[in-house]
Amino acid sequence: MFRKLRFRFIGIASLAVLFLIFSIVTVINSARYLQTKNQINKVLRVLSENDGSFPNVSQTAEKLGENMVSLDTISQYRYFSAVISDDDLLSIDTENISDLSDAQAENYAISISQSKDNHGDFDYQGHTYSYMLTKRKDGRHLLVVLDSTNQFSDNRTLIRLSVWMGTASFLFFVIVITVFSGKAIRPFVDNYEKQRRFITNASHELKTPLAVIAANNELVELMHGESEWTQNTSEQVQRLTGLLDGLVSLARLEEQEEAVLTNVNFSAVTEAAANDFKGPIIKDGKHFEWDIQPGVFVKAEEKSLFELVTLLVDNANKYCDEGGTVSVRLKKGSRLAKGRLEISNTYAKGKNTDYSKFFERFYRDDESHSSQKSGYGIGLSMAESLVKLFRGTISVSYKADTITFTVSL
Repeated sequence: MFRKLRFRFIGIASLAVLFLIFSIVTVINSARYLQTKNQINKVLRVLSENDGSFPNVSQTAEKLGENMVSLDTISQYRYFSAVISDDDLLSIDTENISDLSDAQAENYAISISQSKDNHGDFDYQGHTYSYMLTKRKDGRHLLVVLDSTNQFSDNRTLIRLSVWMGTASFLFFVIVITVFSGKAIRPFVDNYEKQRRFITNASHELKTPLAVIAANNELVELMHGESEWTQNTSEQVQRLTGLLDGLVSLARLEEQEEAVLTNVNFSAVTEAAANDFKGPIIKDGKHFEWDIQPGVFVKAEEKSLFELVTLLVDNANKYCDEGGTVSVRLKKGSRLAKGRLEISNTYAKGKNTDYSKFFERFYRDDESHSSQKSGYGIGLSMAESLVKLFRGTISVSYKADTITFTVSL
């Protein structure tokens, strides 16, 4: 159990760290990409407003917002411009670009003008180009194409670097979390061990006085005969003894780290457990229904699986309405579960019951806090522990005045 708890702690902490790193990497790269696009658009606007070329250094620095703009900085930008009218190329200037020939630049200019896109990006032979198409005062269109390879290359470098650093950081955190996870859950482990020892020791300590009370009660019955008081005392002694045995069984059950699971005939086990309760249920004036599909095999322990079915059928019988119906249904499950067991009973007063607490220890519905119910409030908790031992799931639902417990193994 603690091994699973430790792995769960490592998993949750790792997912939290992964989400944090992913968020940081995404925000940083998104911000950098937007900054790059904004800077490229600024350059394209400067070129468009100056008829396809850069103005003087001071005007360029003012519009680009760069304090270190100089002739050398401006000369690093590679671009070409073209004047277009009604999809006809009137002129083209490729003086400031060498990676594209005049014919290639003309083809791109015509393609862009025909696409009717005012701005965008395209790739050619490992280079990335950004363009902006604006309308001049004379009604013609000016196309400016900028080689933005370096800008986008910086972005890609940042992405690779941030992903590499994020991965390295995540692995580092996973190692740290794994190393210190034992210390993180140690208080819980110590508390659980103290609780388990208390239950075990208390059960042993209480069995002696209970045995003495039972013996004295029998002696009184031998001397004075059985009475209402001695009978009540005997019932309460048996009740306490059963409660202590149940607590010890539950504590031992939860101690098991792993169980050796084998293929068990779920159909045969369910039928055997149902047969044991068929007589008592009908004797109490209730109806009993079953529909057990043959040939259902699951991974479990046969003895523990029989105990699981017995607990659920016994619970259904105890809390079934007078003259109601107890039903047991077993069928083959889906891909994830080989067997699906449904045990239900009619319970007309269950509409306002909090079913999320049914598997808590000592939980008893308010309507059932009476001596007529012989349970201790730990049966369903034991059933849940057994299902977990088999790596299955258990759930409870209420519909049409009927409580249904569903077990998938």
